[in-house]
Amino acid sequence: MGKVVEFPKVKKRSKPLWRDVLGEVLRGERLAQERILTEVAATAGVSPQYLSEIERGRKEPSSEVLGAVAEALGLELFEVAHRVGELLGTRHEAERRDDERRESLERERAFAFRSDLPARHPAVDLGTVLVLDLDGPPVVIADGGATVAAPPAGVYLLAA
Repeated sequence: MGKVVEFPKVKKRSKPLWRDVLGEVLRGERLAQERILTEVAATAGVSPQYLSEIERGRKEPSSEVLGAVAEALGLELFEVAHRVGELLGTRHEAERRDDERRESLERERAFAFRSDLPARHPAVDLGTVLVLDLDGPPVVIADGGATVAAPPAGVYLLAA
């Protein structure tokens, strides 16, 4: 059998920060109200530069400043916190599903290309096998006319 090459490990993405999502919520509400930054900042009693940094997730405001900005937007503090929590929860759930999908694909790949396990798919006799994954670059799996099990769904084979 040809050479088997390990797939590169997928780097974990950093988790979204509260301040990033808070900024998205505040900016989204301001834009939905069709208000400009300087108007909301003046109403809240903060500088436009500081409000801009909050909206971009660069600064984490105190509870007093956050309360003033929320009030300037006509929101209660609990509404802002609730929206941020919902967005964080949605993103966490999406990330969990992505992680499960990646782990499932890794298990499928490991199973499909292990020579000591029976193939779950019909065998295909190929020369050089390249696996193209939507998440990464092509990786050589086998070489030299080896018999390789067909890959799982989502993985494509090219023969040279």
